[in-house]
Order: sequence, then C-alpha cells, then structure tokens
Amino acid sequence: MSVTNGRDLRIQIGGLHATQDNADGYAIPDAAGPSAILLATSCSLSVSGDMLESATKDDSGKWKSKVLSGLTATLTHSGLLSTSTSAISDHWAKLIAGEEFYWSFTTGSARSLAGADAEGSGAVIFSGRGIFTGLSVDAGDLQNSTLELPIEVTGPVQCIELTVA
Repeated sequence: MSVTNGRDLRIQIGGLHATQDNADGYAIPDAAGPSAILLATSCSLSVSGDMLESATKDDSGKWKSKVLSGLTATLTHSGLLSTSTSAISDHWAKLIAGEEFYWSFTTGSARSLAGADAEGSGAVIFSGRGIFTGLSVDAGDLQNSTLELPIEVTGPVQCIELTVA
C-alpha cells in the first residue's frame, strides 16, 4: 500500500467568478488557474458534520438517535512568512474584501505547483470555494516568523479520487 507523503500536500487558491459554478455547485477555477500558497510548513482540511437529535418516544434505552443535518469544512495553511510584502498582499486584499475564491487541496512539489519546473501540477484531491477568515503572524524572538491563513469553506467540497500508479 502506498501512502501520500505529507510534504507533497498543498493548498492552491485561484479566482472565482459567479459564472464559474457548474450545475452541481462546484467551483471551476479561473482562466489563470490556481497557484499554491508557498512556504508551507503544514496544511489541513477538516470536514465535520452537525448532528440533530432525532429521539422519539419509541426509542428504547438511554441511547439517543441522531441524524446528520449539515456539513462544514475549514482549511488551514501554516507556513513561514516571506520577506516580500507582496507575498501576502493578495491574501490580505481577499480577507479585507471578504472575497470568495476557488481552492484545491493537491499533491505535488512546491516548485511544480508554482509553475517553476516540469514536474507536473499535482493531482487535486479536494476542491471547492472559500473565504479567508483571518490572518495570524507569529514573530518570536530569534525565530522564523510564521503565517497562518484559515479558510472557511462556503459551499460543497468536491472529493476527487486519488490514483497512485
């Protein structure tokens, strides 16, 4: 059994326009295509369900019946803060504007996802739309400065089958 190397997982973001949703509500990236958030030290996707109690008088015992009433998802990018202020200016502008964008959780090296070599663009595992909900910079004394960018997912998450040769 092969396992995906965590070093190869990245979050990519790209533009989203109102006309770019397909019939299922899934996002389609803009013509320029998505780009990886670089200098990542970790990234995560968390999907959780909201449960609604559905117990009735017919249920027996102390166990409660529940049904899934909705799903929510968040992504988090953690990484090093670049010395170039332009590296986060687009993210900052999207945060301040509350701008929705297309995102994808992909495999592939940082260089290939940035278009810097011919390794390929990686395989998309999950995709959807989201909004930056914060930006956190940590600057400890004699430490690398770090950046955290949480993304709240604003629609359905599309899961794309990952095939390994």
